[in-house]
Amino acid sequence: MGLFGPKRIGIALGSGSARGLAHIGVLKALEAAGIRPDIVTGTSMGAIVGAMYAAGMPLEEMEALATAYDVKGLISLADIAWQRGAIIQGEKVEEFLAEHLPERFDDLKIPFGCASTDLVTGHGVKHTSGDLRRAVRASISIPVVFAPVTGDGHVLVDGYLTEPVPVLLARRLGAEVVVAVEVCGSGTVVPDDGQRDAGVVRDLIAALRGEPRQRRRGTSALEVLSASSEILERHVALPALQQADVVISPDVHTYTGYDFLAAPDIIAAGERAGRTAARAIARKARLRLP
Repeated sequence: MGLFGPKRIGIALGSGSARGLAHIGVLKALEAAGIRPDIVTGTSMGAIVGAMYAAGMPLEEMEALATAYDVKGLISLADIAWQRGAIIQGEKVEEFLAEHLPERFDDLKIPFGCASTDLVTGHGVKHTSGDLRRAVRASISIPVVFAPVTGDGHVLVDGYLTEPVPVLLARRLGAEVVVAVEVCGSGTVVPDDGQRDAGVVRDLIAALRGEPRQRRRGTSALEVLSASSEILERHVALPALQQADVVISPDVHTYTGYDFLAAPDIIAAGERAGRTAARAIARKARLRLP
């Protein structure tokens, strides 16, 4: 690329569980506008979407996959058993990743990286080479919900604890313009009492089934866990977002991190936000849009 030619675009897809499905919509809108990222990074759900995109999965196929799961399908991915300090052991999710992702980073079509957190050192871990599926599995391992990925003296959990929107990782991989997509909610939740592990399990199953909440927002164990994560993500993400060239914030604050059955609406929100941001990205990257 010349001195005055287009700049390399990196897109950093943030954590957010079900709200992270908005990333699919953002990518759809950007592609429709003629913008294709050269580099992708992601954390948690952003790691799944980003890895699939970097592997060359068409966005239509990704959207169909996200919206195809009904209650039974979602529960089939949750091998629930209280072991290794977590509700979900993750073997079913690992099978899902093996079905939809190549084995290694070298097999991807564009550069990709994802973030996790090492509970042994307390530091973030940046994954850019080696076992792709293991890296993504580590990046999505929400503490207490998913069993961590262990080995070689490391205990790896979700990257939202240290790098919820991996902007700096995108720059490290060579991006000259970084687009950050953050999907953290905006509500404040105050718990009214302590909840036991069994309550978390019940709440998780109810959320996957799409059952109406019986308690006011913020009082169930799962809602407390989700809201606590959101608050932490927002505070940890702020310094990285300030270093992005463009920040996209889809309007998904009315959804929780477990509203997977709302996938069509969440993806649509991402698409709207992506369309709004397209021209700003094009200006930063010196692209000419149709």
